[in-house]
Amino acid sequence: MSNYSLIIGCDVSKSVIDVSYQPIGVNTSTYLGQLANSKDGFKEAINLLKLKTKSPTSKWFFCFENTGSYSSNLFKWLVAQGIPCKQESPIQIKLSLGLRRGKDDKTDSISICQYAYEKRNVLVPSELEQSAITKLKKLLSRRELLVKHRVALKISLKEQKGNIDDDLFDLLSQDNIELINMYDIKIKSIEANIKTIIDADEKMENNSRLLNSVIGVGFITSSYMIAYTNNFKAFTDAKKFACYCGVAPFPNSSGTKRGRTQVSHMANKKIKSILSNCILSSINYDPEVKRYYKRKKEEGKATGIVLNAVKNKLLHRMFAVVKRGTPYVKLMSYA
Repeated sequence: MSNYSLIIGCDVSKSVIDVSYQPIGVNTSTYLGQLANSKDGFKEAINLLKLKTKSPTSKWFFCFENTGSYSSNLFKWLVAQGIPCKQESPIQIKLSLGLRRGKDDKTDSISICQYAYEKRNVLVPSELEQSAITKLKKLLSRRELLVKHRVALKISLKEQKGNIDDDLFDLLSQDNIELINMYDIKIKSIEANIKTIIDADEKMENNSRLLNSVIGVGFITSSYMIAYTNNFKAFTDAKKFACYCGVAPFPNSSGTKRGRTQVSHMANKKIKSILSNCILSSINYDPEVKRYYKRKKEEGKATGIVLNAVKNKLLHRMFAVVKRGTPYVKLMSYA
């Protein structure tokens, strides 16, 4: 059971926050007002809330949607003040509220407050991400953008080759080559910065080394795993992470109707795509995984289902080596 005395729900937008509150034991949430999404606005909200309760701020619990840069300042400020808070997934809140007719910022803040009040005994306060993890995510995001641009340059002229003059095609091709080389340099620079950040932290460097020991897992994959598991603090279980990145199968049945198991579309699709690249390498270079893949195919399983099973196998291997603290070792029969 939680020992909170006041639950606060915030709807956060770029410039303002809408705040509602509900004391423990009270059946309804009350709208407090709209304040600036800034330190002055946060302080004003605290002062107004202090007029509503005599309990210390350490007994309060704030809940708001994780809206990236819009909510990060509020989250960091609350953590610095020692006030428990939860950055919750917008989808999680939306699904829990069910069907609603219309919406506005005031209504949303009340709904978030009601959600937090109902879930107060199971919601765990969010922890501030270490700066190295934050930098890692930003660098990986920038690398992803540059890779997309590089791919676009590589395929753009191929689609136009038959529609433009040869002289113009040669000119544009040369421009593309120069731009692609520039992107290659930028991408390598970002990867070097990523490695510097990981190597500077003993625990991250150790986990990176362990992850890279798994056949099919390279430096970029291990970097994504470290970044999006908060160096395996946010996720300690492979099954939960499989749900997060959309590779865990769920049953699809009702009464006597039995459908095929399915994966959720509400997932971190970038991690899922990274795993897709890993399994191709794993199937090619790991005899055990190759045999597993062939056996499942011979059983008549659909290719997508088999590939998804291989992703799960890789995830379990990655979490296992981190948990054990020892590198992955192939069985002698597969060496």
